[in-house]
Amino acid sequence: MALAFAGPAGASGATSSSSAGTGGVNPTAAPPSGGSGGGPQAQASLGHRQLKYGMRGADVTTLQVWLKALHYNARVTGRFDGHTRAAVRNFQRAHGRPVVGEVGPATRAALNNAHAAQTPVTGIGGWVFPLRPRSEVAGTSYWSQDQGVDIPSNGGDCGSQVTEVAVTDGTIVAEGIDGFGSWAPILKVASGPYAGRYIYYGHAKPALVPVGAHVTAGQPIAQMGCGQVGISSGPHIEIGISQPGGPTCCPGYGVTSGLMQRILLALWRR
Repeated sequence: MALAFAGPAGASGATSSSSAGTGGVNPTAAPPSGGSGGGPQAQASLGHRQLKYGMRGADVTTLQVWLKALHYNARVTGRFDGHTRAAVRNFQRAHGRPVVGEVGPATRAALNNAHAAQTPVTGIGGWVFPLRPRSEVAGTSYWSQDQGVDIPSNGGDCGSQVTEVAVTDGTIVAEGIDGFGSWAPILKVASGPYAGRYIYYGHAKPALVPVGAHVTAGQPIAQMGCGQVGISSGPHIEIGISQPGGPTCCPGYGVTSGLMQRILLALWRR
């Protein structure tokens, strides 16, 4: 499915979708209150379960830790109690989700993004913005989150006019993604806190380096595709990052897009 969006003066783009999991985003989670004195223990993500009243587990503790950090009235007990249900309902109300008091895929995605927005972006000192030249990139008000982050060009420019570069050092492990075109590169990050995770460049055409190539930050790896490349209504890039320990592509809608957007914004502002 493609959803066209309006860009600046002739720019166009699309969001795209492909099947993926709906697990957590962040490699770290704040420890539960009480330190390491035997209290309930949080985990790295919200996991995959539908969380509801009466359930227990590390994923429930993570939910409570995140809600508390977001200033909702949740107690860190490891049990999905009435306080947790009320906090979830308040979160859902504030974020335009159905107010059901349970955490399913849609609420989990919203929580992932809200938590990611609070977590400082680290380990991107050697990273660069993925598109060159900057003059061809639409401003941030035209960006949108999907599985990754959709960024259109200015005026619908594409091909040799807009080069896609490696955001960091790594290896091109694949090219071609269902829904994103036959040329879309996937970069495996070589080092730092995101080492082993994958960055995908959707709607690229053509690829400029072969699969297996070792690339450095800023090295051209593809061009922005012209026309409809994959499920798309015009030139743009959808760039996203995999979950920790996840497959090369692609995360579910909203699962890691918040993290990717924050990384991109930090790189854009340099």
